[in-house]
Amino acid sequence: MAQAGAQALTTHYRSLQKSWKVSHSEAYRRLVVPNGNSSQPFHRWFHLKEAYSSQLLPQLISDSGHTPQQSLRVRDPYSGSGTTLLSALEVGSEQDLSVDVHGTERNPFIWELAHSKVAGRIAGREAAKDFEVSLDAVEELYRSSKRPFEPVPEQATLRNERYFARDNVEKLCSIRRAIDMCAEGLSRSLLRVSLAAAVEGCGRLRRDGRALRFTPGRQPKDAWTAFSERAAIVLQDLEVTEPLDASGNVRLGDGRLRSETTSDFDWIVFSPPYPNNIDYTEVYKTEAWVLGCYETAEEMRTQRQLTVRSHPSIRFERDYSYLATEKSDAVSRIIEPVISAVPVGKYHSGRVEVIRGYADDMFLTLQSCRREIAPNGHLAFIVGNSAHASGDSAFIIAADVVMGALAELAGWRVTEVRVARELIRRNADSEFLRESVVMLEPA
Repeated sequence: MAQAGAQALTTHYRSLQKSWKVSHSEAYRRLVVPNGNSSQPFHRWFHLKEAYSSQLLPQLISDSGHTPQQSLRVRDPYSGSGTTLLSALEVGSEQDLSVDVHGTERNPFIWELAHSKVAGRIAGREAAKDFEVSLDAVEELYRSSKRPFEPVPEQATLRNERYFARDNVEKLCSIRRAIDMCAEGLSRSLLRVSLAAAVEGCGRLRRDGRALRFTPGRQPKDAWTAFSERAAIVLQDLEVTEPLDASGNVRLGDGRLRSETTSDFDWIVFSPPYPNNIDYTEVYKTEAWVLGCYETAEEMRTQRQLTVRSHPSIRFERDYSYLATEKSDAVSRIIEPVISAVPVGKYHSGRVEVIRGYADDMFLTLQSCRREIAPNGHLAFIVGNSAHASGDSAFIIAADVVMGALAELAGWRVTEVRVARELIRRNADSEFLRESVVMLEPA
């Protein structure tokens, strides 16, 4: 952006955070990314690039000075792959606590991933035998002359033979059909997650941040081989895990709304989609289509419309709930300087909609969480700020500051902004280009 506009936006962000403690935490640099998860039981079942470390929650609890005594109740309204919930179960196991975890996830595939991991961790080896029996039944049916035939989904990516060989997609879909015929309950979910984890390796696409990238040099794995390898990992983790005396669930639903549970959570920890133009429904579409989460392109579009308004890839409803509340003017004072920094041009309307929509969604989330927190509870959200446009027109959406200011309107007190790492973006430089862990307590 022009120098005057850049300075005005920086001044606005500084004003919003002037009363907060802002620290730079080297300890959190390795915790806001999935560092170590690939070698951890249950966490390793599927690599979700956007996850954070399984050690983040224990670090948050330790730094808070609050040591759970007998019980621990934890909520994550944007559960993703279930990292927060699994970490809470581990804390309870290590400290002999009664644990109750609740999550919400909107993406149907990622919801099943989180659900199966949480249920699998609670059941432990008690789920291993049924899983193994179901896996054997799936293999028997798959290898028989009566192999169930499932047509290739009506989805362009899976039908593009540069990306996926048709035979391999047919095999993946036949495995899914066999699972649906041979398994039920937790075993069915565990097998479906094993199948989803095999999809990327069966083609020539890889997830690269915001998109699926074509890798022509990759040699795809056979579908059954890839699936059985992933299922073996799941079985191994179940067999060596003691069952937990704990409760938990992950609901397929909207994280912006209150959970369908009692209140008084000790901790609410979440990382919402960042306002960075990434459509996660698109990024994880191949797994969702193979699992049969969508039957038509319209069903997938409906799913995209239900997600957080963090990107302009589609046109969302211009329905902003904060405008009908007594906080309308206060919310506008937070976001209007950001909107004023958006350069005029063909992307102007979409960017403005992202800013308004994202603020509205996060305000709803923070209001819902405020009604669910225990009087002495804690909330931590992890979010990265984002650079948009370029050159003199570049501007930063400082989501950590905007959300912190919205949190104050929703009845929270910002106790600390822990800057975990500075972000490097081409043609963008700002003190607010960062990823942070923001700590809140009830005001």
